[in-house]
Amino acid sequence: MLKALFALLLISSLYLPVLAQVTSANNITLKVGVPAFAPFAYINESSEMSGVMVRYLNLLTEDTGFEFELVLQPYARVLAGVKSGELDIALIFKNVQLEGHADFIGPVSNSNVIVLPQAAVNLQTYDQLILLGRIAVVRSASFSKTFDEDTNLQKFSVKDYKQGINLLRMGRVDAVVGSEAGIEYNLGELGLDIGDFGQPYILAQKENWLHFSKKSKHRTLINQLKRSVAKHYQDGLMYQLYKEEFPTGKATSSFP
Repeated sequence: MLKALFALLLISSLYLPVLAQVTSANNITLKVGVPAFAPFAYINESSEMSGVMVRYLNLLTEDTGFEFELVLQPYARVLAGVKSGELDIALIFKNVQLEGHADFIGPVSNSNVIVLPQAAVNLQTYDQLILLGRIAVVRSASFSKTFDEDTNLQKFSVKDYKQGINLLRMGRVDAVVGSEAGIEYNLGELGLDIGDFGQPYILAQKENWLHFSKKSKHRTLINQLKRSVAKHYQDGLMYQLYKEEFPTGKATSSFP
């Protein structure tokens, strides 16, 4: 009888640390840096955090039990926050500026990156971009390796898609580059349609990734996040979540 009781206590002692880890993990909150522009992450009319990234992180919470605190910052500050460890995670297009500073967990989804030109301009090839004047680019964002490193293009930094589109309609830039969902949404917010401009060029299919800071205090959670991210991966997921957020659409896309 004593031997059986001793064996039971031994088995219990082996499992108690594991149970404690699971319980503590459920109380963890990870800070996630996201550029502050709709439809990805923004404060809605009810003063609540909303957007595509909120919907996506809710999927991860259902799997892992982790809570995610979205921190809305300009793109450059998101990168700096991951480098310093102020942020645990950035949820953005995969950005080589964070190599050595973060583990790349993903991919989450891929999205069309388009270059939208002035009306009457028909973009069909990358080589045509050199013939354009200034191209509005969100500051510190990464859209494709070729485009990012091309010093022959005239790139004009803007804080967000809305500013870039405003400059485009005023004729102060010749094109704006960005994700299909981001450009489509902001066109609608400004009362515009993608058909009001020239034929867009699909620059790339860029993947969103979780960038997990190497200075985060919660790095033991990486494997759990990897499994959850892999479970939910699908082509065009971010665009699908955008359409769920805005089922009637703010603008009409020219792409299927």
